[in-house]
Amino acid sequence: MRIALFGGTFDPPHRGHVALARLASERLSLDRILVAPVAVQPLKHEITPTSFDDRIAMARLAFAGELGVEISLLDAPRPDGRSNYTIDSLASLRQRLKPADALFCILGADSFLTIGNWHRPADLLMMCDFIVGARPGFDLTRTQAALPKGLTAKSLPTDLPNTQLLELRKHETEAAQPPSHLYLLMDLAEDVSATEIRAALHGHTGATRVLNPRVARYIREHHLYAHL
Repeated sequence: MRIALFGGTFDPPHRGHVALARLASERLSLDRILVAPVAVQPLKHEITPTSFDDRIAMARLAFAGELGVEISLLDAPRPDGRSNYTIDSLASLRQRLKPADALFCILGADSFLTIGNWHRPADLLMMCDFIVGARPGFDLTRTQAALPKGLTAKSLPTDLPNTQLLELRKHETEAAQPPSHLYLLMDLAEDVSATEIRAALHGHTGATRVLNPRVARYIREHHLYAHL
């Protein structure tokens, strides 16, 4: 079984998220993708997100009908109110899997470029293979420059189309520890910017260009994002 965790705020989930999940599934032959809206984003404490329940509901609408995609409560609010860390979520998910299962983590390129600020980033990147979706023309050197201290990256050949493959290793580690891999998908065609999303939410552009119509309707009916 090949399983991927796709976490994020999903505030709101848009067509770019769906396109990335679909591309990752097709390119890496994934069996399951767990879309997990995060309750408390450690790097965005200054931003008050839409409620977790609303984001779960919108994710279900956005990804409905996507083969192999499930909405997960893995990053639901913690009883102690602490932030949700991806490294903890991956560790929890790994415990539920069989030893032979392959685990991946899906990220957009913009998110990956901040990986050095994440909790225990070097350990995180060694926990599983990462799938990073990038728009055509993305500079591969930016990905390598974003790697946290303690990791080295080596480019490997791959038969996967429009994909760059990096092997990640820790500088100082036991030789027996296997490397992890980063698959950079260079052909993510669905380009949705934060500006476009805000404009769509305010009715300045066609909301259905960036949002699933069911998500757009949910937003209107629940009066979300009126504060933007």
